[in-house]
Amino acid sequence: MKSKKLLTLIAAGALLAGTALLVAPAGGIKVRAEEKPSLGTLKPESAAQADAPKSGVPTAPVESSERETTLRLTGTLAADEKSDVASNTNGIVEKVFVERGSVVKEGDILVQVDPTDVKNMLNQGVAGLEELKVRLGIRDDKTPYSVENQPEVKMAKAALNLSRVNLDRFMKLYEQDVLPKADYDRVMFECDSAAQRYEQARLQMSQLYQSYLTGQTKLDALRKALEDTSIRAPFSGYVAERLINVGERVSPSPMGKGSAVVTLLKLDPLRLVLTVPQQSVGQITPGQTVSFKVDSMPDRSFTGEIRYVGPSVESNSRSMTVEAMVPNPEHVLRPGTFASAEVALPEKSKRLLVPTVAVVKDGDISKVFVVQDGKARELVVSTGDIRGDKIEIAGGLSGNETVITAPERVHDGDKVS
Repeated sequence: MKSKKLLTLIAAGALLAGTALLVAPAGGIKVRAEEKPSLGTLKPESAAQADAPKSGVPTAPVESSERETTLRLTGTLAADEKSDVASNTNGIVEKVFVERGSVVKEGDILVQVDPTDVKNMLNQGVAGLEELKVRLGIRDDKTPYSVENQPEVKMAKAALNLSRVNLDRFMKLYEQDVLPKADYDRVMFECDSAAQRYEQARLQMSQLYQSYLTGQTKLDALRKALEDTSIRAPFSGYVAERLINVGERVSPSPMGKGSAVVTLLKLDPLRLVLTVPQQSVGQITPGQTVSFKVDSMPDRSFTGEIRYVGPSVESNSRSMTVEAMVPNPEHVLRPGTFASAEVALPEKSKRLLVPTVAVVKDGDISKVFVVQDGKARELVVSTGDIRGDKIEIAGGLSGNETVITAPERVHDGDKVS
């Protein structure tokens, strides 16, 4: 009985100690203990596998190339031409031919003002001018006008010539003491009067001809006034605002600015107005190329050429304004749109490129694995633009490294081959 209890206690102790119990056939007890490996240790074959270098890990060298240096700027698109088209005549609006968003060509009628009053004045002026032409004997405007050809002038000149002949005859008689002095004085007075009537006739005909010329000028002004009743587009573009309605009166302002009827915008080309900080002013010259993007079309890039450079830096903002001309034949760009632009500068800079798959993002931190002394080493880098399947490395690499293009297969310190 005691031997059975002793055997039970020994078996329980062996189980607690992690040993295996074997009972001998002769009734004796034989114990063989097998130790379990402790936590955190590796079996000899597992440790060997960990120390072996990982083979087949893909790598790629860091590429180095030159690129154009760019200056990043912000700007706003503006219409090449913007006009508040005004009236140059006085009258009531008879018809409006456009609405907001209408596309017009240069010379198209935008607004028609009632031309009745101007037409009446023009007809009256034409009739008066025809009357003067008949009075002056003008058959066409191509024949040069001569005062001496007017009947009144010819008659006055004939009377003057006759009085001069009589004066010569009476003078000879007077010198021969045949004619009394009173008769001689009378003939001399008549000759002077004839000369005055001749001069007066010439002046009257000259004044009448000048009235004819004045009438022609007035007719030209009336024709212009009649033409101005049709308010036309000064250039091709879009109607941004319609500012007048049928029945309203328009009139030219005493200061020269008439009543605005529509706001017209020219959309091709556009002006890209850029703000250049004072430290970069010396890098901007006319003729440089500008590439830019707008928020409404983030996947599309547009280009322009710097045409106008401001003469000075603004004191309040310490910046200079430049303008680039941007072709817009499809009218996809609109004035007032904000633009993010880059200006290509003459000097070039070095850039480093690695495959995009080699960069690991950890929040705002970018990392790559490089091969150093046969081991994978993790490096923090700063990235730039993505160009196809490559990404630009702005900092963190020297350019002589080899990067691992499957970073998910390695850890920092792993041996690679």
